[in-house]
Amino acid sequence: MHVYSVFVLLSAIGICTALFGSNSNVVPELEKGWEHVTAGSTIKLSHVKSNARLMMPQVSYGTGSQQQAITAHLDAAATKGLWRVEVKESLRGQPVLCGSQIRLINSDTDHGLHSHSAHKSPISSNQEVSGYDGRDTGDLWTVECSQEKWMRETPVVFKHVDTSKYLLSLPNKKFGQPISGHQEVCAGKNADSNAQWMALEGYYFSRRLNEAK
Repeated sequence: MHVYSVFVLLSAIGICTALFGSNSNVVPELEKGWEHVTAGSTIKLSHVKSNARLMMPQVSYGTGSQQQAITAHLDAAATKGLWRVEVKESLRGQPVLCGSQIRLINSDTDHGLHSHSAHKSPISSNQEVSGYDGRDTGDLWTVECSQEKWMRETPVVFKHVDTSKYLLSLPNKKFGQPISGHQEVCAGKNADSNAQWMALEGYYFSRRLNEAK
């Protein structure tokens, strides 16, 4: 269990809303105290290489597990790309430490970002990544980053706990109808440029210290 002694005296939780209603690439400067991705926040993840957002378009795979498809798409305004960050034994608003195991839960459907070695992705034949209506260890991902804590607007990679594969999106592997233009999201063995993601738009919680008067 992680202990965050700096937060022991906190009495309130603040919420910060980042704009996500447009496709603008202009990102406002982060205010002090809101630099981290925190437990309980609902965020959008941008694929660094392509600027596409991680999404669950509510279309099932026609092959493999036949669970919900996971894709990446350039429509930054779509609500299907909002993911709740769940961290075991962390209070809402606590910064996520690099190396933490997390779940990413789609806010529209409550499906978890999931992977499994038994099925191949439909285009590239890498490991399938799906939206799963349930909870098991296939939903767990380790946040790997170079700082102590997961920073917003800073590249990180997600390593699947069960299979040690990395969450990827492949800009040159795109679906046809009914999700034309969506990039394939899958899991692969290399933490290369296809595996880098950044937390951008969303609702971020922060735990704040009582200020001495």
